[in-house]
Amino acid sequence: MRESVRLGVLIAVVLSVGRPSASAAQADLDARPLVLPFSVSVEADVPGGEGAAFWLGEAAAILLADELEARGVTALSRSDRVEAFARLQLPFVQTLTRATMLRVAELLGATDLVVGEVRLGARMSVKVRVIAVDSAQVGPDIQEEGPGTEMYEIFDRIAARLVPGGEASSRPPDLPLGAFEPYVKGLVAPSPAVQERFLEQARRQAPASDRVLLALWELHASQGDHERALAAVQGVPRDAPLDRQARFCAALSMIELHRFNDAFDTLQTLHNEAPSPVLSNTMGVIQMRRGSTPQTGQPSYFFTRAVEEESDNADYLFNLGYAYARSRDIDAALNWLREAVRFAPADGDAHLVMSQVLMLAGRQVEAQREFDLARQLGTSQDTDSLVLASAVPAGLERLGGRLDLHPRVRMDDVIARPAQREQQELAAFHVARGRRFFDEDDDRAALSELRRAIYLRWYDDEAHVLLGRIYQRGGRLREAIEEFRIAVWSRDTSAARVWLGGALLDSGDRQAARQEAERALAMAPGSAEAQALLARIGGKRQSRVLRFEAQSCPTRASTKSN
Repeated sequence: MRESVRLGVLIAVVLSVGRPSASAAQADLDARPLVLPFSVSVEADVPGGEGAAFWLGEAAAILLADELEARGVTALSRSDRVEAFARLQLPFVQTLTRATMLRVAELLGATDLVVGEVRLGARMSVKVRVIAVDSAQVGPDIQEEGPGTEMYEIFDRIAARLVPGGEASSRPPDLPLGAFEPYVKGLVAPSPAVQERFLEQARRQAPASDRVLLALWELHASQGDHERALAAVQGVPRDAPLDRQARFCAALSMIELHRFNDAFDTLQTLHNEAPSPVLSNTMGVIQMRRGSTPQTGQPSYFFTRAVEEESDNADYLFNLGYAYARSRDIDAALNWLREAVRFAPADGDAHLVMSQVLMLAGRQVEAQREFDLARQLGTSQDTDSLVLASAVPAGLERLGGRLDLHPRVRMDDVIARPAQREQQELAAFHVARGRRFFDEDDDRAALSELRRAIYLRWYDDEAHVLLGRIYQRGGRLREAIEEFRIAVWSRDTSAARVWLGGALLDSGDRQAARQEAERALAMAPGSAEAQALLARIGGKRQSRVLRFEAQSCPTRASTKSN
């Protein structure tokens, strides 16, 4: 049975409209459908039909996603769908174009888009179609109907046709229809007061429903009423399918209520049952807020564990760097904050904390650069009163969101990364143009292109080196030195150190120039450019370099002396 379940949602549908048979099995092993709210039409003589249209489309999407999950197909959750629409600033309606819907599905990493229609009359008729995201090909319609009171059975039959041979082995208990309707209405209601009214109505019908209680927790938590949120989620039975998520939500409420010890114990129990980076990160946040000792565990220990469990999560990387920054471990803080901005370049708070750490290290030029970026990008701090200082601001640690049964979609990744790739490509284009104008001695045009590149890709060391060289040959040595320092900060290379040393030498700072030349030579022992710079500087130190070469390579040194 499991073999047929793993064939996924489109064996009978999408493969029949042209997916290559050689890759079909693997594609369906990874099926990840996005089910959108259905369109709804109600016949005029249906009592209360207008109200049904308000909630029935969302109900259809929830039911079908549940049935697919029960058959082993990981459908994207409603929470992911709602968050994606919010981040993309799209209206949550059924009138979006197919192209827009496919684009959303693509951004979310969905393999297939599932859409449908519900027609409510004397009987309920449901029509479903599946669209392959990669090819935009549409499978044949699947249609079922029956009395409205048999809504669950209708969607069970549809899912059985989408996943042939799969049995619903893990379906959560169905809510009574009298509770399911107000539950869905509570999810889609336009205001918190109306949401609460419907969800409380659903709770009266199903007092122990984990779904309803978690929806109430989310509503109260979003309103800052953490006492009521905690009370709601503590009503979830321990044997409920969503018990693990409920206990995690309870811990989040305890954190907000400053019940740190209770929250930590709850999270430790959950982590002992099944490790998760979300749990490790949250435990690190508790340690930052309540204070820690070597016996209870430093925040950096838990954040390191979170990063080991999920190495590309920018929030976990930020928290780890931030914890080191608060403890004034400069090297470790800079290392992890740089990793954080590598995954999330537009993270203003990460640039802000980095600027403070660089100030602690006495690196004024790089600190100012990061501070300016933080102000440009926006931070959680008051930008009007923000000043560059050596004090690392408190309270910037980041809590995770949900503890899912399977890995959730991170909106920062699926939405930001495609845009970042396009931004990186555009920056590379401007660097290439800037390099060409530089080689043609058209400094004015080169400056324009390089500044555009740096705006798009702040840590492009080549752009900063070219900009520094333009300033240097124009006699603007202070600005050249700053650009070369930023190039070294962006990516420490022997070439960038040579250019920095040359500019320092031109400015009259022979000692600093020598230091940069020697660092460049240490990084690239055979660098002719570094050796040439040392020769320009002259003096006893250069003779020592030649003596070192004579010891390590006598033939080469004797050739030079001859």
